Formats: sequence, C-alpha cells, structure tokens
Amino acid sequence: MNQNVSLHSIASYIADHRLSLGLFLAAYGAFYLSAVILGGWTFFDWGKDIFNVAPFATQALIPRSAISPIFFVTSLPALLVGVILLCDVTIRGLRPLTAKSQYAAFVLTVFGFAYVVVGAWPLQNKVDFAWEWQKQIMNYGLPFTWMLYLVSLFVFVVGVISLYVHSKAYRQRYPEPVYG
Repeated sequence: MNQNVSLHSIASYIADHRLSLGLFLAAYGAFYLSAVILGGWTFFDWGKDIFNVAPFATQALIPRSAISPIFFVTSLPALLVGVILLCDVTIRGLRPLTAKSQYAAFVLTVFGFAYVVVGAWPLQNKVDFAWEWQKQIMNYGLPFTWMLYLVSLFVFVVGVISLYVHSKAYRQRYPEPVYG
C-alpha cells in the first residue's frame, strides 16, 4: 500500500511539473551534449583521455577518459526526454489553452528554429559548414546528425503550430478595434 502511494505521488509530481522538468532536461541535454561535441570527443575516442589540460593534483572518482562518454550517454536521452515533455505540455495545453502551453511553445519554437536555421543547413556536405562545431557534429555520423536535425525540425513545427493556435485564440478573445 505504501509503495502504491509513493508511485502515485511521484507520478502526480511529474505530471504537475512537466514544464519545469522538460526545461531542465532539455537544457541539461543541450548544454552537456554541446560541451562533449565541442570538446572534440567522438565514439572512436571511447576509453581515451582526450583532455588537453593537466590532471588535477587530486584523483577523481571516475577516470578522465570516462567523463565525456558519461556526459554523452546521459545528455542525449535527457535532451530527447526533455523535448518530449515540452511537446507534451504544448500539445495537451491546446485544448483548453493554457499559459504553460504557450511558454513551452515559445521555447520549442526558439530552440527548433535556432538549430534548424543556424546549425544544420548544409547537411551531408561537411565542407560547406561555416563553423567548426558544425563539422564536429558531422563527426558522429549521418544518423546522429539527421536525428538532431529531424528532432529540431519536429520541435520547431510543434512550437509554430501551437503558437499559431494561441495567437488565433487570443485574436478571437481580444479582437482588434475597427477604426474609421
């Protein structure tokens, strides 16, 4: 009985805080995934110490060669789960319209637009990339690169549609005055 109450309270907490959990997970995933990618780590470096700085005088709990793989393995699922939670908040908040849905839609639109437009425009041709970080993303292979692109495109579309629905409802509630 006590375990059911705990599971129910955890589930209700997650349901009540989907927006903040989604934002946290998406931000964690995006930050650490970009840190690993910009650090130059790839799958081929698994088990190698790729850091250019000297190790600290104290010994770490985990070896330095495991830091980038751990952040990669945790940040990619965190990013995907965060995006799913934000899309869930946005889609569920359309009927009836909620402020949380509008905030999540704005965040999804901005993040999706930023990656689709700034990040991945010359897909499949590494020479055409203007910035080094774009070329580093391509080092992970086309499936990874296309997965990031398709997720960002999906996020962008969900955000734009949701913002359109919110804008339309706002205009119905507060019509523009007719002058003249």
